Amino acid sequence: RPQVEVDICHLPHSIHIPLNKLERRNLDCLNHLNRKIHEGKLIIGEEMSFPVYVICKLGNDSQKAVKILQELSGKELDVLVAKDIVGGLMAWSGKVDPTFPQY
Repeated sequence: RPQVEVDICHLPHSIHIPLNKLERRNLDCLNHLNRKIHEGKLIIGEEMSFPVYVICKLGNDSQKAVKILQELSGKELDVLVAKDIVGGLMAWSGKVDPTFPQY
């Protein structure tokens, strides 16, 4: 999502990596994600694959991002399991947290 949308609402502990940067395999973004994956593995004591949940506004771009992350897993990125949040932030707001801002 564009930064302006992230500024309106985002989930706690989430990191923002725009799809276009992921598609271009932006090194800064990949390194940032790798650091977060490594930190997460240390916290949960997991050495194998790490779950990464991808969310966008409606769920379409996150599906594209999941495919890219699956391709990069174990190669340009540490081993991870990428999963899409079906329906995106709008579904999250409707089904999980009705107080979550919508735009």
